[in-house]
Amino acid sequence: MKLEKRRQFIINFLYFAIILGIVILIARYALGVLMPFIIALLVSLLLKPAVGFFQEKLKIPRSLSGIILVIVFYTLVGFLLIILGVQLFAAAKSFFLILPSLYTNNIVPWLNNAFVSLQDFAARLDPNAATAYNILYANLTTSLGDTIVNISKQVVGWVTSFTLKAPGFLLDILIMVIATIFLTIDFPKIKEFIMRQLNERWRKLLHNARVQLGRTLWSYTRSYALILLITFGEIALGLTIIGVSNAIGIAVAIAIFDILPIVGSGLVLLPWTIFTLISGNIGRGIGLAVLYIVVIIVRQIMEPKIVGDHVGLHPIVTLLSMVLGTYLFGGIGLLGLPITIALIHALNKEGAIHLYKTGNEKKAATKDTELTKKETKKEKKKKKAEESEEQ
Repeated sequence: MKLEKRRQFIINFLYFAIILGIVILIARYALGVLMPFIIALLVSLLLKPAVGFFQEKLKIPRSLSGIILVIVFYTLVGFLLIILGVQLFAAAKSFFLILPSLYTNNIVPWLNNAFVSLQDFAARLDPNAATAYNILYANLTTSLGDTIVNISKQVVGWVTSFTLKAPGFLLDILIMVIATIFLTIDFPKIKEFIMRQLNERWRKLLHNARVQLGRTLWSYTRSYALILLITFGEIALGLTIIGVSNAIGIAVAIAIFDILPIVGSGLVLLPWTIFTLISGNIGRGIGLAVLYIVVIIVRQIMEPKIVGDHVGLHPIVTLLSMVLGTYLFGGIGLLGLPITIALIHALNKEGAIHLYKTGNEKKAATKDTELTKKETKKEKKKKKAEESEEQ
């Protein structure tokens, strides 16, 4: 009996391990190829209520309303991305254009003064240490100069690489738009075809998965909206205390960056802090550095807690899934793996799948036992009543 249980456990373990391995391989290596179609499906689901409204209430054919809504949606998104991209490109261009002069006019004099002060202090302690500090200063300035040159070369390389990849990127966008149009227009037919291929059990599971996925995504949206609000509040307060003009508008921009996977608020706050310190505004630079550290710490503490509470996962499970997702799949995994685990947890809790015990089994068994006892008591009373009537 024990041998049979062990054999069954090994078979089940290998079965799930193979499935998990296949899923990881597909997600890691085929996700880039499938991404245009995945985004198209998500956009199609997003536009589904609007298409239904146009078709049922306004009596506009589904094909026409689908094409119009998809084009309008991608036009608005593209317009916003272009504005954001132009602003980022302009800021990056101005920064890299002034970087050499910033190095010559600010960094080198600041380092020179710092090393002169350090050399004078060291000479008082040990006269022989002055030569070593001169060598260290020469090496440091040379390394910084080489770093500036390397950064410029890397930026040129990134721009060149992006330019070479631009045709493929535009082709992916075109495929995504066309796929979205087809999915939006023929969504009922595609859904009906897929449902015909499934038995009743899988239909029910797919329906539950769709419902739970919608709830999970809504929970994630609320969670990150709350995180964005908290981040905005602390950045706005910090910038106001530091004395930065237009603190509210800057806080909105940084908070939006903080929501983006991997990018985060450091894309704005960290270069800003370094630039301010190098420019000689030590007070504001230290304030920005403290604000950046506070934002990072608060984000790392509150994100697993808030997201976990909203989607029904323990904070440690949420944090672990974020770390593993980022390690395995990059920025997509940071959100994708927690959402997947939350979906599996919700389906398991509802009883659609049975991967692990949730603790509800004992409660259900207890309820069944109580119902059985009540039914037994009723039957006994009924029998006694019948016997008394017969007598």
